[in-house]
Amino acid sequence: MNAKTIEPSVIIREFDAPRQLVFDAWTQVKHLNNWMFPMQGCQCEFVSADIRDNGTSLHKITMPNGHEMWLFTKYEEVAPPEKLVFLQYMSNEDGDILPMAHMPNWPKDMLATLHFEELAKGKTKITFYWEPRNPTAEELAVFEASREDHQGGWGSGMEQLATYLATR
Repeated sequence: MNAKTIEPSVIIREFDAPRQLVFDAWTQVKHLNNWMFPMQGCQCEFVSADIRDNGTSLHKITMPNGHEMWLFTKYEEVAPPEKLVFLQYMSNEDGDILPMAHMPNWPKDMLATLHFEELAKGKTKITFYWEPRNPTAEELAVFEASREDHQGGWGSGMEQLATYLATR
C-alpha cells in the first residue's frame, strides 16, 4: 500500500498553556502519568520511559473497572518544543507487541505525528496526525471503517490533557 494514498486522521486542538509545557506534557513521565488515558477514573503508570529519538516507553492504563491495557511506544523524532513522532502499539507487560484483541486486522504500525505551534503568549496549538504505516489492504479498510472513532480515542486524551494543563 502506498503511504501517499492514506489520508491521516487529524485532530487540531488549542491549549491555554505555553508550548514548552504542552510539549513536556507529551514527553515527561511526571506529566504523562497525569493525563495519558482516555477518561477520568483511569490511572496511567509508565514502567519505562526513554523518550528521545529512537527511544521507547512502556506504560499501563488501568480502567475504572480494573481492566489493564499496556502500550509500547517507539519514538522516531523528539524535537522540543516543535515536533513529536512515534509509533504506538498494544502490548503486554513485557512490551511484547500484540494485535488489538477487539479489532482484528487493526494496522500493525500506527504513526502519530504532532506539531506544536505557539499561538500567543501562553497558548499552544497541537496538530495531531494519526495514520497507519505501510498497511495491508485489510488493515487500511479497518482504519477507514473506524475513522469516526479516532476523535473519541485520541480526542478524549486531548480532553484529559486540557484538564491536566489547567492545573499547572
